[in-house]
Amino acid sequence: MLAAATHTRRLGPTRVVLGLAALLLGVVALLGSFPAHAEPPSRLPTQVVDSANVLTTTQRTDLQESTDQLYTDHDVMLWVVYVRDFDGMPAEQWAAETAATSDLGDRDVLLTVATEDRAYYFDAPEEIDGLDQEALDEIARGDIVPALRDSDWAGAGEAVVNGINSAMTPSNAGLYTALGVGGVVVVGGGGALLYRRRRKHQRIESGLEAMREQELTGDELVEQPLDVLDPWSREVLTDTDNAIRTSEEELQLAIGEFGEAETAPFTEALASAKQGLAESFAVRQRLDDAIPETPDEQRAMLVQIITTCTDVDAALDAQVENFDAMRNLLINADTRLDELTRKLVAARARMERSQTKMDALIGKHGETVLVSIADNVDLAREEIEFAEHSADQGREAVSAPAGEQGPAVAAIRSAEGALDQANKLLDAIDNAEGNIAAANTQMPALIDEVDGELTEAQALAGDGGPALATAVEKATAALSAARTGFDDDPLGTFTALVDADADLDDALDAARATSAERQRRSELFNAAVTSAQAKVSTASDFISTRRGAIQSVARTRLAEAQRLLTEATESAQTDPTGAAQSARQAGRLADQALMAAQGDVVQWQQSQPPQSTPSVGGVVLGGILVDSFLRGTLRGGGGRGWGGGFGGYGSGGRSPGSFGGSGSSGRIGVGGRF
Repeated sequence: MLAAATHTRRLGPTRVVLGLAALLLGVVALLGSFPAHAEPPSRLPTQVVDSANVLTTTQRTDLQESTDQLYTDHDVMLWVVYVRDFDGMPAEQWAAETAATSDLGDRDVLLTVATEDRAYYFDAPEEIDGLDQEALDEIARGDIVPALRDSDWAGAGEAVVNGINSAMTPSNAGLYTALGVGGVVVVGGGGALLYRRRRKHQRIESGLEAMREQELTGDELVEQPLDVLDPWSREVLTDTDNAIRTSEEELQLAIGEFGEAETAPFTEALASAKQGLAESFAVRQRLDDAIPETPDEQRAMLVQIITTCTDVDAALDAQVENFDAMRNLLINADTRLDELTRKLVAARARMERSQTKMDALIGKHGETVLVSIADNVDLAREEIEFAEHSADQGREAVSAPAGEQGPAVAAIRSAEGALDQANKLLDAIDNAEGNIAAANTQMPALIDEVDGELTEAQALAGDGGPALATAVEKATAALSAARTGFDDDPLGTFTALVDADADLDDALDAARATSAERQRRSELFNAAVTSAQAKVSTASDFISTRRGAIQSVARTRLAEAQRLLTEATESAQTDPTGAAQSARQAGRLADQALMAAQGDVVQWQQSQPPQSTPSVGGVVLGGILVDSFLRGTLRGGGGRGWGGGFGGYGSGGRSPGSFGGSGSSGRIGVGGRF
């Protein structure tokens, strides 16, 4: 053997590999054999196999004709197998071994049914357009399982044919099968196809109706089927475009009536909405172009369109009340001005009473205690005078020709705002006696309350944002003044702390809600990562310990799963929702990697010659024998020989990748009990 190995080395890299393969097969043949499965799945002789004897002759013939038509229409070969049981194996493993043994290729679909075990598995290559994992799940859930539960064995096979027809773009031949003379539906396979399409259409419409009637969270939206998300995204995109066009027309009229200053908030909201709409149209264009996206990419893009349009619509709706109020104010300007006149007269009369009350309070408590409201009457007078002047401007604007009355809105609003401020100043005088009493009795408890809220605010600083930071700053200053200046100004410090406490309460409520949502997203992320880590670890361990047989598909899926898992972990803080989605995708890829690897191992086992020593097969499968041979350890020498250790495969350290092909690798499926 050593001589042969030495001679082979001089023959060049290509012949080295060929020589090694022959030599290794010789070693395996001499040293031992693998134990075989008691009843391994056998090679499928025909597309319809009924070893369970559950089909009639007519059903078998009809099903075979349906699979032939499916191949004609879509170049997809369906294999349907009915057995009594799966010989104690999991359904997925039995199907994988059957696919590998039967050399099923990249256009072969397999349905395996154990009639007595009441289990099934539906398996397909992942490369077939229109037949992705979601389509397989839908066919299984909506058609296969209901038929199997009723022991309609032939119906389950026909359901797969109809489901694949529905999932893939039908050809003209498929249409001729479904339609008869004069457009009459043909009873049988064609009728079932149209029925399937009607059922799918009804399901999509039901899903759309549900989305119209309820609000979904981002996570709930991500879980919706693609065939519901796509039409829903088109619907919301159209509705948003119409809303923006209508809003723009209304805004132009409002600008002409009220001026740019008064309509500036609405102009800003519309500009933001148009930007969001433009981004959504750009995403839709990418979905509609000739470059295909993966199902996960499609889902992410559709969710982006829906959420962006929803945010745009909500932002416009938030301005409706103010926009309508602006227009309605002009319509009712005469009435509002008359009401303003009555209120201004009452406010002037009230000033005199408030001044009398203020004098009495100073006599009772002294000027120091009332320093915070000492100037309130004078300030109220200034506000009232400004309101009267604004009301006069409003009357002048209302008398202008139509289309030039817009300034009346600003004048009326200014007058009403000034009048409201004047009344608040006078209210402070009216309430001073009670507030002084409350300040003396309630200040200690209020100080403790605000102090505790500030402690909580520190913990929620990351969730509260600028609003909480502003409230904290105001409350901290008011609290300091209450502790150090209460004796000098009990009324002012108490009132300031009450106001600061109210603002802090509002900011804390918002921060608590944000914190709860962040915690929920964190829990979803942790669950997704934990699941993905377990799946990636399982696939990695399986591939690592059987690397002698594993092909590139499984390794590629695993590498991408590991990359996405790392990406999810790194982006957890900045984008927890996206991170959770990446983790879920990593888990799906890890599942695919494991399934492809299992198929590779099954195919490798089936390709092995009889052996006499069971242990050798295991070390070859694990890559140990090959690595040891290349390192020279089987020769008894301590050197590296001509094989490499650390390094790439080009440096001599490469082990043969797999002893079988990849016919069953890269497949997807769904199964279970029924």
